[in-house]
Amino acid sequence: MKVTTRVLFYLILLMMIPVGLVLAAEEQASQVFDLGQVLVVGKSDKTDKITTIDVVSMEDIKMQGAQTAADALELVPGVDIQTANKGQASLKLRGFDQRDVKLLIDGVPAHVSYNGSLDLSQIPVDTIARIEVVKGASSVLYGPNTMGGVINIITKKGGAKPYTQVSTSFGENNTQNYVANHGGSVGKFNYWITGSHRESDGFELSGDFNPNNLRTGLGTEYNEDGGTRDLSYYDNNTFNSKIGYEYDASSKLYLSFDYHDNKKGCPTETNRYWEFDEWKQWHLNLVGEHDFTDILTMKARAYYVDHNDSLKDVSWDANHTTKRKWFEESSYDDYTLGGDVQAYLDFGDASLVKMGITYMKDNHIQQDLYDATTWDVVKSGASVGLQPEQEYEVDVYSVGIEDEVRFFEKLLVKAGVSYDVHDPIKAHGGIDRDKTSTWNPQTGIAYDVTDDFNLYASVGKKTRFPQMQELYSTLSGGNKDLKPQKTIAYEIGGDKRFGEYVTFSAAVFFNDIQDRIVNETIAGVKTQLNKGETDIKGIETSLRIMTPWRLDVGLGYTYLTAKERADSASAERDAEFIPEHKATLDARYAFDFGLSASFQTIYTGEQTDYDNSNNPVTLDDFVLCNFKLNQEFSLTPKLSTNIFIEVKNIFDEDYEEGHGPLPGRGFLVGASLTF
Repeated sequence: MKVTTRVLFYLILLMMIPVGLVLAAEEQASQVFDLGQVLVVGKSDKTDKITTIDVVSMEDIKMQGAQTAADALELVPGVDIQTANKGQASLKLRGFDQRDVKLLIDGVPAHVSYNGSLDLSQIPVDTIARIEVVKGASSVLYGPNTMGGVINIITKKGGAKPYTQVSTSFGENNTQNYVANHGGSVGKFNYWITGSHRESDGFELSGDFNPNNLRTGLGTEYNEDGGTRDLSYYDNNTFNSKIGYEYDASSKLYLSFDYHDNKKGCPTETNRYWEFDEWKQWHLNLVGEHDFTDILTMKARAYYVDHNDSLKDVSWDANHTTKRKWFEESSYDDYTLGGDVQAYLDFGDASLVKMGITYMKDNHIQQDLYDATTWDVVKSGASVGLQPEQEYEVDVYSVGIEDEVRFFEKLLVKAGVSYDVHDPIKAHGGIDRDKTSTWNPQTGIAYDVTDDFNLYASVGKKTRFPQMQELYSTLSGGNKDLKPQKTIAYEIGGDKRFGEYVTFSAAVFFNDIQDRIVNETIAGVKTQLNKGETDIKGIETSLRIMTPWRLDVGLGYTYLTAKERADSASAERDAEFIPEHKATLDARYAFDFGLSASFQTIYTGEQTDYDNSNNPVTLDDFVLCNFKLNQEFSLTPKLSTNIFIEVKNIFDEDYEEGHGPLPGRGFLVGASLTF
């Protein structure tokens, strides 16, 4: 059945069942950690409207049945969640790789220092209050490395009243989830604590998966025979705590601690039978804000992030004859420390001046263990055994200033510039790269045509410095002579409200990328290159219908093309793993007796992969449908419970996005108690 026919079938089916849910009357605002936002709340409402911002709320996370940050972002226009080469959930935002996007947790950079990425499936939703996705020409106060945009995961904090919730859920293949949340306040202090444990033996492939598939079946590099996907198991533990002191509305200070202790397999190619037998990350975040006068507000943050992981090759067979691909074990010991200071001078409509300084130190220590049957050791003649530690360190800092001025009440103009610096401090074998700096200016306007119709436009230069892995990794083809990536980001957009129930928004965007960093295999050798030019352009639209009949429907569509060329004389080719079309439907319905239902459909268009000889391979489009039922019961005025069932990939679609077959139909049932 063609995808277009399937889409029509699913939409007809949707009309036959009462699915959807009216949005909660209002978000549990008291649990949203406002200081987790980078910009000062209340000082940036109009500033952010010069570019597109999407918000995923607690209610969205609940109704979508999201279990991880990756799940929660799947319905955001312009976002495509994919499985990368270590089995990690990675995103593309408007065609930009995750390394080109600044990912934050409460304003703290959340990445592995060595490669600038983070597995979004390792971040459970248990502590998430909201997620903000800022696209295009984001504020210069976010600092460097925001080419594709900024994603800030904002966690929960204690409210005025005590709050406790315990929940559990179960699915196939020994999938078990246990979560406990507690928060409250004592005088001017408030606190929040979350603990969770999640485990599974792995996900089931679709019943339509063909073991004779020439890309992913038996005898291929994946060698899958159906059933449970090899190495898709995980065992994740999370602890989050936060304590805040709010002297009054103008003075706040918070200290938060976030800890993850995870273990997981890596469902990738046969010649990469890997597992993370250790994946630990924790961070401390101290942030404060104070209004010194009616004009001057200041905000400051200091943080420390520690990351350790151990990636093992588990490809030995029973007779110890299977050769390892690259290493027996590779361990990372990373840390990031830094902070930022912001000052806001509010002169009313005349001007809002914002100044910021950011500093970040990334340190990476790597140690590999080789044995006599490791393929790369055999080929290169490297020594066998535990290798010497390799340490790398870099400082990245930025100074930015921007001003916004309102004219004639309806027109707001913003202009800003940042000076960003990348300074290598340590490199195994000696520093052989100079400090790099760049200026990044931007400007934008927002115009209120009416109270219900707003337009905005922006243009800005953005830069992404090379990551340590891209500069120095032997296995990834590191190139110490890489230049920073840079782009000019253009965007025109607007949003319109029709009456009380309908909101429509749209944006047209274009990115002219120079010196894009890509990993290519040339004559069998991996090499990091500044790959000439890439043009990314597209359209995003979203429609929200909030009916008076408890039915809420959201529609999203993204059209995106990404063309790259090695130089001005080279022919264009499609960029890898970027679908041209993506459409989403999110429908929710609330019954009078406490039952809510939700249904999501995600259509992902064809995308291009490249084989080892750089020949294009077209990956088929696919449709995924998810469904959730949730029944709430009020046992007493202060005690409530709910039970739920959710089904992912209802129609058991067999699909892949370049790194092997992905989950077929999956079930989860659970319950929670709130008091």
